[in-house]
Amino acid sequence: MNKTDFCKRVDEILLTVGREMNGTRLECVNVWNGQELPNVFVYAATCEHCMERQLEDLKGCKRQTTFTADLSIGEWTSGWSGVFDTLRRCMVEWRDNVEFMSEFVLCVNWKAWEHHARKNANWAKFYSLLYEGVRDLMYDYYEGDDEKTSYLWSYLD
Repeated sequence: MNKTDFCKRVDEILLTVGREMNGTRLECVNVWNGQELPNVFVYAATCEHCMERQLEDLKGCKRQTTFTADLSIGEWTSGWSGVFDTLRRCMVEWRDNVEFMSEFVLCVNWKAWEHHARKNANWAKFYSLLYEGVRDLMYDYYEGDDEKTSYLWSYLD
């Protein structure tokens, strides 16, 4: 798959999720465990810290990127469009780096679970739909490269 086809697939994912979520009201992201967070940076740092703990506890890995914070900043500042912009930039820029893309796909998945746990059902649905699309795209993109496919598979497992 070339860069142009990859970018088209990213845009298709965003259009599909946008259509699916059209008219759905988003819950406010600035409330965490009943406490209102004071600003976007506290929110992003809180999300990033939780992701780091999970990554270390479940996978024994250290975080390599700020993707969770980037997605969280997109949520806070612009809602879906902010997340879409972050997703597009991350995927296009880092598509050939299997370590970063594996972490990114995992971050999208964990954002769905984070919002589910926080009772933000619409955000959870939004991220679940994104996860299915980006996961499948990355498997398709790495198809034929057994090393990258194996790495992605083991990282997401």
